[in-house]
Amino acid sequence: MSFFRSFFTASLLVGAGLALSACAQNSNTLPQPSLGSASPDTSPPACKGQKTQKQYATLTDKLKTQGGAFCIPAFGGFGGTLDYPDISKPVDLTLTSSIKNYYHQPVLGPGKPMFYLQFAISGATSFGTKLKTGGGLTGSKIVSGKPYTFYGEAVIDSQQIKLGPCYATATAGKYGGVIGGLGTLVESRSVPAATTGVFEVYSGEQTSTQC
Repeated sequence: MSFFRSFFTASLLVGAGLALSACAQNSNTLPQPSLGSASPDTSPPACKGQKTQKQYATLTDKLKTQGGAFCIPAFGGFGGTLDYPDISKPVDLTLTSSIKNYYHQPVLGPGKPMFYLQFAISGATSFGTKLKTGGGLTGSKIVSGKPYTFYGEAVIDSQQIKLGPCYATATAGKYGGVIGGLGTLVESRSVPAATTGVFEVYSGEQTSTQC
């Protein structure tokens, strides 16, 4: 195990945003995307309790120890859920959705991200490997059958820790294409303290690693 991996595992996670369809186990439940054609006039519904501003939408709630899905704040035609593994200790997660880099985020991949998902984890916890599946980022701008790449970065003690990248192929959903697998970027990761970071979504297959 490399020094970097040791440090990351014994020290951090992400969280992001960390990523990353639980709203079924969460009071902020978003209906599970169903297969079918997307209507260009239909956008994913807002999460219960989300706050929407001009440049972003945000939601804070608890992560469950058994894992599940966290509602992605609907913004700019995107929404859905972030599947996450079981965790050792319940913590609060804040997700912030945006389609422009209003917060001066680092550019993690080549080209321009189509979606930003900032994250903040309230305290120490560890993520397992039993990722719940079935949800994902969705929207009419996501094309079923096309590949998309996730990049992530977490910041702890002023040190940047890279997460990913990995790619996934979009499937069809009620509100457009659905990209699952963002939560794999935090599998087997440990977060030693409160941390922040960002996930970025890019069009195309920019890595050989599948989510």
